[in-house]
Amino acid sequence: MTPMSYSRTQIVLHWTVAALVLFQIFLHDGIVAAWTGRMDGSLANEPTPDVHIIAGVLIFVLVAWRLALRLRRGVPALPADEPAPLKVVATGTHVLFYVLLLAMPLSGAAAWFLGAEPAALAHSAARFALIPLLVLHVLAALAQHFWFRTNVLRRMLGLA
Repeated sequence: MTPMSYSRTQIVLHWTVAALVLFQIFLHDGIVAAWTGRMDGSLANEPTPDVHIIAGVLIFVLVAWRLALRLRRGVPALPADEPAPLKVVATGTHVLFYVLLLAMPLSGAAAWFLGAEPAALAHSAARFALIPLLVLHVLAALAQHFWFRTNVLRRMLGLA
């Protein structure tokens, strides 16, 4: 049976991951400098702890937990009267989010702990998919609320 709303845990996980992802996007200069220093030899080539790494591990764990909850509990259905193409975009967006939010910490860990430069390049390039996806996600949530007048946004705010 499809639940009518998200659980409190699903909502908290969503917003915690969102905050961690924004933290990673806006405050990643330290890890970039550390990576560059390790690669050019100006810093010891030792994978020391870094707040970016810790946040990445947290993102991986929380997204895996959220995915497990999604598979076990389910999620509310998309609005019944939503056009089919928008449902395809919504589903594709969520699949791509899960792929990126699991793959980016893995590629980042491979880069940082194993010194795998191809993983670092993949990790860095993935943000060029993640950032527009985030913008699309936010715009879609606002469109659902203000344009289509659905309860999609309210469900993730715990208000529906």
